[in-house]
Amino acid sequence: MFKFIIFIISILQLKLISTFDDTTDDIVSLNIEDNVIDGKFVSFAKINIRLSRQSNIELLPSRTISSLHYERLIEESQLNIHSYYTLKVHFKRRSLQDYVMTSIPMCLILQAQFQYTMNLFINENGYIVSVNIITNNSTCSISNTPILEKQTDWIYKVPLHLHFNDLGPQPEIQHFLEKIRREREAKNTQENDNRPFILKYWKYILPVVVIFLLQGAFADPGAAGGGGGSGR
Repeated sequence: MFKFIIFIISILQLKLISTFDDTTDDIVSLNIEDNVIDGKFVSFAKINIRLSRQSNIELLPSRTISSLHYERLIEESQLNIHSYYTLKVHFKRRSLQDYVMTSIPMCLILQAQFQYTMNLFINENGYIVSVNIITNNSTCSISNTPILEKQTDWIYKVPLHLHFNDLGPQPEIQHFLEKIRREREAKNTQENDNRPFILKYWKYILPVVVIFLLQGAFADPGAAGGGGGSGR
């Protein structure tokens, strides 16, 4: 009977944990930056995503590129053919905060007029491990980069695709960095968790309370008849 009670408690505990996880743990906050403003990383989009329900998202960038700035970027690319466009994606999930980066030749972004596809690769633990950019063009040709005098500004158009349980294209060192991130998260969980004691440890307190109450309920019927054993 006692084993059956333990089994029921375990089922209830797992149900509560899964419900809690479904509503909070799969939310990831993204802050997306690039380096087109004087070579410094500046945010151009922020979004919260739900890992269990989304896979394709259309970003709504908060910044545009003026025509003068666009022309200046082209001139800089012509002077330095090895200049790169770098994307930096900050993410926050529960107590974990980190970022991933990727770079491609600046001329590819200029030719694509800041319209490209961003892919985020998410591992089995729900953490972002890498990012890459895909444009319609694969080779640089600065002479073919469009400059439209009547264009007042250039608007980012960036579809975001989420790829689950896939490490994506990344160097081997990324595996090592991922391991470090997991160890750091485990170490800092207690330090960063400011929830009240009950909310932090309810998973452990609940089974003890239920067992205590059930033991009391089963012990009451025989309490009167068991008084003779107190002289042991």
